[in-house]
Amino acid sequence: MKRLAKLTVLFCLLCAVCAWVSALAEDMPIVRDEPLPQAEAADPVADERARVKHAQELLIELRYLAGGADGILGPNTAIALKAFQLDFGLVADGTLNDVTLQALEVRAEKVDNIKALQQRLIDLGYLTGTADGIYGDHTRKAVKLFQSLNALEASGEVNEATRSAIYDETAMQLPDMLVAGNTGDRVIQLQEKLIQFGFLSGEADGVYGKKTSAAITRFQEHLSHQAAYSQLDILANGKATPVTQMVLLDPSYSSYYTDIAPGEEAGEVQRVERRLKGLGYMDRDEDTHFDDYAVTTAQAFQQAAGLETDVYDKRFIDALFSESAPVAEHYVPHSIAEGDSGLAVREVEEALALAGMTIKLPNGRFDAKTISALTRLHDYLKAQNHPDTSLFLTPQWLSIDAQQWILNTLPEIADKADSNSGNAEDVRRVQRRLHMLYYLSRIGIDGRMGGESLKALKRFQEANGLPATGEVDDATRRAVFSENAVYDKRPYRVEVDLNRQRVYVFALQDDGSYEQIKTFVCSTGLHDATPRGIYLDGFPCNKWHYFKKYSCWAQYSYEIEGDIMFHSVLYSEQDENSLRTGSVNALGSRASHGCIRLEVEAAQWLYENCKRGSLVIVIY
Repeated sequence: MKRLAKLTVLFCLLCAVCAWVSALAEDMPIVRDEPLPQAEAADPVADERARVKHAQELLIELRYLAGGADGILGPNTAIALKAFQLDFGLVADGTLNDVTLQALEVRAEKVDNIKALQQRLIDLGYLTGTADGIYGDHTRKAVKLFQSLNALEASGEVNEATRSAIYDETAMQLPDMLVAGNTGDRVIQLQEKLIQFGFLSGEADGVYGKKTSAAITRFQEHLSHQAAYSQLDILANGKATPVTQMVLLDPSYSSYYTDIAPGEEAGEVQRVERRLKGLGYMDRDEDTHFDDYAVTTAQAFQQAAGLETDVYDKRFIDALFSESAPVAEHYVPHSIAEGDSGLAVREVEEALALAGMTIKLPNGRFDAKTISALTRLHDYLKAQNHPDTSLFLTPQWLSIDAQQWILNTLPEIADKADSNSGNAEDVRRVQRRLHMLYYLSRIGIDGRMGGESLKALKRFQEANGLPATGEVDDATRRAVFSENAVYDKRPYRVEVDLNRQRVYVFALQDDGSYEQIKTFVCSTGLHDATPRGIYLDGFPCNKWHYFKKYSCWAQYSYEIEGDIMFHSVLYSEQDENSLRTGSVNALGSRASHGCIRLEVEAAQWLYENCKRGSLVIVIY
């Protein structure tokens, strides 16, 4: 019985335990018998291939390896590794060990830094080409240039101060290069500075042509003589590089490098004389000899600039080439002779024309027409037994005194011409003035005041507010030889500029002034075959004109005088399809036998708009 009781108690206890476990199981997750997750197994082959590929990419960037990165360490990669190892003092076995890989990474980072530096220098204009990561002579010179222009030690090496300045937002940026063919305001600015510093003569026209290129070359050669700029290694090639422009346009730039002395040749003489001429002190073409006349003009400048010295040193040079250099009120007088050109010659020409001694259009050249006018003046004075006749015994040469006489005394006797006196030369002088004032054609200058001359004189009197009597009284004489004489106002005035190969058309306005309305490109005569002068009897001729001597045709011929005409470009037949393209391509340069060739539309405009008597043609 006791045994049965114990079994019963144990059975009840077991049931209670099972109930408790069952209850507890309801709140617990079901656990299945599955394998535990394992860590991904390492792949040594893939890892090594990625490592090799990375090394190959670095070798390619460093230019030791060509082609693509495939992760295979083949013979080409081994050769590249060995070359790199040799260059950097590593064990040259062509294997990719950790030391070699680390060295590749360090070197690649340095190359990237150099590329970034080069690109910055390119952006700033100090370096040309592409960023290649090689710190060679080209890059070193660019760094040195940056240092020179930014007040840093010009070592060519990038220290911390240089690096900081290069990457600074306010770093000085160089302008783009200017070369032949460029045009615009930047070219004008460049030319103005070249003129200021005596490397270029003339005017700033904004066209970078041969003269500007030559002036830039002179400036670049000049810099090589200046110690402060010789280290910039500027080539004298006529190209306005960024550095050339920076120096030339620098407000603090001084062009001085040596003194000059009287009698000296070469050196700075030509540049100094060019500047003295540009400022109006010197009236002759510059040369390399600092002769007596050049010294006299330099002294005139010194006096105007307040320089109490006869020494031509840095002070003189800096004053002469400054923007504020005083301009001469008048050139320094000098004798002139056949072959000379300049302001003195032009003033004499203008005075002779005003006095009726010549119909030459003043051009500043002492030529055969100038000599003829001076011979005429001598003969005129001799006929009057004038005491100053001896000043003009040699018409090929004029002393300073002779020039002063023409400018100051000749006007006093100019209006003494009397067409009623029977003196043929007095009549011619009046006729020459009427011609220069557009009232009388050149063939009307015959010494007889009748016919066309009387008509011209009456028109002159009417235009100048005088009674149209046809008589040369005192008032008419004074008006004829006056600088303020009124020109004959025809509907159109056409000017032909032989130097520029341009035709300019001016139209008469309601207020009596002329306004330019057309500009035509032309071709005038080779070897000065187109005659200069004033022509008043031009008229339209033929729609198609045949030149028998030259076996060619042209459209819209307009006679100027005799065989000299305006006409279109040339044709082989009386057919627009037979155009000679060579005559078209020659426009803008001398190419004809004397006529003035124009584009078809330009010739047609003259032909259709300018009837006989409506046009004054001035060829100069």
